[in-house]
Amino acid sequence: MESSFSVKPRPVSVITCRGSPYRRIVRAIGATGNEDSGDKRSHRDAGAFQRHKPTSMPSSFDPVEKNVNDSRNPSWQLRVYNQLLGEGRLNDCIELLEDLEETGLLDMDKIYHVRFFEVCRKLKAVKQAFQFTKLIPNPTLSTFNMLMSVCTSAQDSEGAFQVLKCVEESGLTADCKLYTSLISTCARSGKVDIMFKVFHEMINAGVEPNVHTYGALIDGCAKTGQLAKAFGAYGILRSKNVKPDRVVFNALITACGQSGEVDRAFDVLAEMQAEAQPVDPDHITIGALMKACAGTGQIDRAKDVYNLIRKYGIQGTARLYTIALNSCCRHGDDWDFACRIYDDMIKKGVEPDEVFISALIDVAGHAGKVDAAFEILQEARAKGMHIGIISYSSLMGACSNARDWQKALQLHDDINRLNLKRTVPMMNALITALCDADQLKLAMNILSEMRDAGLCPNAISYSVLVVASEKKDDIDTGLMLLSQAKNDGIALNLVMCRCLVSMCLKRFQAACQFPESVISLTTGRVQLNSKWTSLALMVYREILKGGAAPTAGELSQVLGCLKLPLDASLRSRLTENLVASTSSSSGENLYALVDGFGEYDPRALSLVEEASSLGVLPLVSFKESPIVVDTRTMQVHTAEVYLLTVLKGLKYRLAAGAKLPNVTILVTTEKAQIQTSAGQKTITIAGRVSQAIASMLRRLGLLYIGNESFGKIRINGVTIRKWLQPKINSPFNQKAIDLNSSLRHLGSGISRQQLKIRTGYFSLG
Repeated sequence: MESSFSVKPRPVSVITCRGSPYRRIVRAIGATGNEDSGDKRSHRDAGAFQRHKPTSMPSSFDPVEKNVNDSRNPSWQLRVYNQLLGEGRLNDCIELLEDLEETGLLDMDKIYHVRFFEVCRKLKAVKQAFQFTKLIPNPTLSTFNMLMSVCTSAQDSEGAFQVLKCVEESGLTADCKLYTSLISTCARSGKVDIMFKVFHEMINAGVEPNVHTYGALIDGCAKTGQLAKAFGAYGILRSKNVKPDRVVFNALITACGQSGEVDRAFDVLAEMQAEAQPVDPDHITIGALMKACAGTGQIDRAKDVYNLIRKYGIQGTARLYTIALNSCCRHGDDWDFACRIYDDMIKKGVEPDEVFISALIDVAGHAGKVDAAFEILQEARAKGMHIGIISYSSLMGACSNARDWQKALQLHDDINRLNLKRTVPMMNALITALCDADQLKLAMNILSEMRDAGLCPNAISYSVLVVASEKKDDIDTGLMLLSQAKNDGIALNLVMCRCLVSMCLKRFQAACQFPESVISLTTGRVQLNSKWTSLALMVYREILKGGAAPTAGELSQVLGCLKLPLDASLRSRLTENLVASTSSSSGENLYALVDGFGEYDPRALSLVEEASSLGVLPLVSFKESPIVVDTRTMQVHTAEVYLLTVLKGLKYRLAAGAKLPNVTILVTTEKAQIQTSAGQKTITIAGRVSQAIASMLRRLGLLYIGNESFGKIRINGVTIRKWLQPKINSPFNQKAIDLNSSLRHLGSGISRQQLKIRTGYFSLG
């Protein structure tokens, strides 16, 4: 069968001729014809070659110094190709080989295939690897295996399946190595189901899998945390009498660690040592076990695993000791153990890399050892180690954890002097250190510096600054930060919302000392007219607009900005617009006719209804009897408005003619110690929320049964009905007038709608 990669002549296009300077040089040097024009073109393109050739190219490569008639020498062209390949310029290599093919000078047998595929694998250059394979007249199965390794390195599963298709089109039969590479590619791409499908196709094709195949299967399951499938593949391995190697056991331990099955990971370790020929753990085994222990918070167990390094004489790598730092030294009191890890590493002759140094600096920062962190960095630089921004970012984090803003600023100046590229996390650490030290002005300057340097502040940047502005009670700075965050496309988060609303609430409560300044009665209904209320509602709406669900804490703060002032003269004005005189000596019962019941702005009840629909607050079922209102986990404002919302719902049910059930309110209690003649005695008293609810019910004139110190009070349905239907005397004819005629009219309308629904009558009118 003819190979699909057979060489086919390709026409030379004008665009192709304008490709790389190397292509123009090869064509120019090999050109024949008019002597004058040929010499001019040769020297012109040779000059171009000199302009583009690397400085490390030997002088023998210089076309100016060679006879142009020698330019068709294949050995010279091969040296140019090797130079390009050494620089990783794969596209130029392909163009050069295609030029040689067009002129009939290409001999792929003289090209070292393995080296080209190795460069492609390192650069994950799948496209160039396929182009190179097409230039090979009769590719072998070994060629396709090398091509498959490039796809595996690039995690290109589509390219891997294309390789398998090319093998079939070439009349070759895929072997175990090719199938294993394909399975490994699917594993690295996270396509576990496809991976097992390839495995079954491999079995059906009569290709016997080896231990590497099973290792690739288990590794794929480990990457996706599918522990059951990993042990399923291991069971198949055992049933086929294939002896597992260390790679298989390591993959199983990794799968256990990612699934949180630490005990099972240690069972695998025991099974390794129980083999007929015991398999000792290596650095990968130890690293996987430590990560498994750290993932479940078993720090002491991770330290015990670290001791296995000495027991089994494992030298380890810088990565292993970095894992040990991250797994065993998560707390400030682990600094001594971190120093021990560093000493062990040096004694074993393992050179630390920048990642290890960064991790060690991070541990020092959490331990409050800022000076030690600086010494670590200086020592690494003294040893000639390349120290980049990663280590400096960790050092900035150490300064932030230690709240040493002066050293943080000093480090910032050093980074600017070294002309290192700053990162957003590093600048956030500096801002945090400054804000923790109440240096808000300096922190704002750093924010401006970030923007000037082209860095985009993120949500963390603005959150830290808004928290600092709340600490200083600087609402102007907080609002400016909110505006900048919106301009930068940063969605408002709960931290920023909580801080901004808290500052609004503080100012609103201060303004409530002068009720006339926050209340508007001109529209005939009670409504707050405070800029702090409007601002709090705006911030709250920004949270909802951003898709974040507010918590009960933010909701309670906003509701606090909607609470009417507790002023006697104001409360009397709330009912004087309703009637001129009442049937009783006081007008407390008339609060049932006021929107918000005279306690909160009506918008507060709408917010609670919205929060219940979002799942922030529990929904109340009006079909139960009694209705249970649980306020034990709520804050004061939330609990009050939540109960008022229930009363509002009962008001509508009464208008519809329904019988009102009893309402049971569960409230908080606290334990207190009192001194008696018999000594100290523990009693149960009403909590803060319980006292607030009881006070509100007394203000409303709504009688309840029970004592809040018992954790439960009850309101009878009859009491609620009478409270919702006050009777008022007319000042003109002294005849009793029922102001609830509007409610009865609403109730009759609801009854008519229910009748129409039952009879199947629907109207849009």
